[in-house]
Amino acid sequence: MKRLFFIAILGILVFPSYALGQRSQSAKKYVKQGIQSFSRGDIAGAIAYYDRALSIDPKLAVAYLNRGKARRAGGDLDGAIADFETVWELEPGLAANNRDVAQAYLNRGYIRSNHLDLDGALSDFDRAIGFDPSDADAYFKRGRAFLIEGNVKFAIADFDKSISLDDRNPLVYAERGLARQTEGKTDEAQKDFERGLKLNHDLRLMLDMHLLDLQMQMKEMRRRQAAFQKNIA
Repeated sequence: MKRLFFIAILGILVFPSYALGQRSQSAKKYVKQGIQSFSRGDIAGAIAYYDRALSIDPKLAVAYLNRGKARRAGGDLDGAIADFETVWELEPGLAANNRDVAQAYLNRGYIRSNHLDLDGALSDFDRAIGFDPSDADAYFKRGRAFLIEGNVKFAIADFDKSISLDDRNPLVYAERGLARQTEGKTDEAQKDFERGLKLNHDLRLMLDMHLLDLQMQMKEMRRRQAAFQKNIA
């Protein structure tokens, strides 16, 4: 009788662990199938597999990570970032120094910057840099947002950092030149313009058009800031 009781208790203790292990394996199987679908270019199919995995195991960080990658590839940046934030909560090591995660924030930040949502853009660029501190493009784009905002010193600091990580981007020199020109540092600005032009194989038109677009955004931002100050005065 005691033996039967012991076996019954053992079954109660072991069975839930066994069932949990089976569910975990089943969820991971769907993640694997999702990765295979994604590698074939079937983004919708991949997301469907990741959804099934998460319906079985809602705390499976690798499923959120891969679904985030698929959502980003499909253009759903908000959905991708929501998944990556969940990864960060569940298993930070998977998200740290992950270029896919950083790029999602970088892409959304750039879109926000172009729409002059600078608070949102700067927040996204901060997150991108947090996930991938060695990404020169993230510092460049954050510097651009600072410049549009009118924060020239912060802009130059980010341009400097971007150049220290990758000194081959002509646009960084062009924008740092504009920032230095704004500060009245004409000699340093001219050196940056010349360096940018050289890196761009002396194709001046593209750089001129790029800077013209940037100056228009800066002008529009100043107009909005002035209107805001007038409204609260």
